Amino acid sequence: MALRNNEHRRQPQKLRRLFTGYLAVFCLGTILFVVSLFAIFDLLLTNSVILPANYGEVQLSVMKEKIASSNTVTPDMIPETCSYGVFTRQGRFVSGNFNKKDAAMAWDLTQKQGRDRDFIYYYLPIPRRNEICIVRYTLLAQFSSPVLRQFLPSPEILFELVLGLGFLLEVFLLASSFGRKLTKKLHSLEKATEKIQNHDLNFSVESSGIYEIDNVLYSIDKMKEALKESLQKQWDQEQTRREQISALAHDIKTPITIIRGNVDLLSETNQTEEQKSYTGYIIDSARQMEQYVRTLIEISKAEMGFSLHKEILDTGTFITKIHKQISALMAVKRLSLDFKTRNLPQSLHADSDLLQRAILNIAANAVDFSPQGGTIVFDVGFAGDTVQFCVVDSGNGFSEDALKNATQQFYMGDKSRSSKAHYGMGLFIANSIAVQHKGRLLAENSSETGGGMVTIRIPIESGEGKLK
Repeated sequence: MALRNNEHRRQPQKLRRLFTGYLAVFCLGTILFVVSLFAIFDLLLTNSVILPANYGEVQLSVMKEKIASSNTVTPDMIPETCSYGVFTRQGRFVSGNFNKKDAAMAWDLTQKQGRDRDFIYYYLPIPRRNEICIVRYTLLAQFSSPVLRQFLPSPEILFELVLGLGFLLEVFLLASSFGRKLTKKLHSLEKATEKIQNHDLNFSVESSGIYEIDNVLYSIDKMKEALKESLQKQWDQEQTRREQISALAHDIKTPITIIRGNVDLLSETNQTEEQKSYTGYIIDSARQMEQYVRTLIEISKAEMGFSLHKEILDTGTFITKIHKQISALMAVKRLSLDFKTRNLPQSLHADSDLLQRAILNIAANAVDFSPQGGTIVFDVGFAGDTVQFCVVDSGNGFSEDALKNATQQFYMGDKSRSSKAHYGMGLFIANSIAVQHKGRLLAENSSETGGGMVTIRIPIESGEGKLK
């Protein structure tokens, strides 16, 4: 069982190889980036855009004698990358470009502590007549432009910042690329699982191009084929069972009809009271057997799907017909009918007989479960893009279990809402008809009456207008 390969039958690569490729690109990219930064730094250094790290120290060694012997220390004697201050022998600041804080720190560090550096700067005391000139410099490369020195950090620090940001950017770009690539490769796996989740087994599993993922896809493909075969076998068995039940039900009708006919003939003869009683039992049992057979036939039709013959129905005429039939059902228990219509469409595209049958099924259930003299609500209305037929009884309502299983075939678990006349088929058949109309059946409890509320919702098709 081979996977479909859309990449011209290329051999799938392993995840290790894919990851190694990205790692190699990352290492090569990092090396090229660092080399480029060093080359740019060297170029700027060669063109004097950046001054060497020892620029200030070299210039000071040249100007030191002049600073010591001149009458006055002027700014032009001090290298442009340095700061200075002239002090009296007692430590009073006389002149220079130190601020007050820097001046105090320079005097304290060189004259009191006997040190010539702190964390960043180096200090050079130059003795003069009755004065001391302290020059501060750094052994970091500096921009030759005063403007750049003012607004940018040292080129070396800037180099480290750019290197760090470039490294992070490279990691982000490669991680994003790897993630997109892996997501794309996993698409076949995601697509296959989604198809199976949606009960669609008629698809071909595509190769991802990754060895490890293809192994999983291969297992999924085998599972899909096994599941497909199992479901097909199960469907065939169910189909055979339905056909056998349907055939058996029709076959049973013949002897029952013969029994009914002969019993009817017997009932017309002269019989003793005891014989009449026996004949009555036979007639009642035959009727009950006929009901069982009808139920079996209904089950077969519902399971195999009713033959749907849709037509354009006049909504008013259809609802009037349903109204009369529900009223007739209610007469036996002297129930009252609360009939409501809201914003109905002028026409419906549906199978008149089947839809009528579904509505009467839920109405018959409502009659069975309503107390003598109770009320049944029949509400028909347009909501969103559906027409809904809602029947509410005045019984005890559905239990929690019944709400979950009300539409299941033969469900009669709710003793307060079960009837021997329906064998748990009423809502099952109604739901089957609703589904064939691309609608659905909803069972719940009415917040107003507390009784059971069953709603059939059928979607409105284009061209079906609404009444005002």
